[in-house]
Amino acid sequence: MTAIDNSNFLDITFKAGEIIAIVGSLGIGLFTIGRSASRVEVSLINQAKDIHDMQMEIKKLADIIVMQAVQTTKIDTLSAQYTLLQRTVEDLRRGDGWIGSSSRRGVDGEYP
Repeated sequence: MTAIDNSNFLDITFKAGEIIAIVGSLGIGLFTIGRSASRVEVSLINQAKDIHDMQMEIKKLADIIVMQAVQTTKIDTLSAQYTLLQRTVEDLRRGDGWIGSSSRRGVDGEYP
């Protein structure tokens, strides 16, 4: 081999090395992208699970709020009935509300 042949051989060797380096870089890049995509996919699946769990918790909280609203309504109704009952008993204690003999014959002391 002569000097020109050695130069040609080195050029071909460097070109082959460059091609191998480029292919290797592309391979590593694609591997990294694939790994990142896999991580993103797993992350999205985990987020979907978390969102679903949060939705279930929100539904439970909504049910609890509805039950509390119903209980509040019942308590308000019972309170109003209790107040009316107290007022009626207090009126009866004072003699208001009794049917006297002057207003109806044969009926005495009954509440209308």
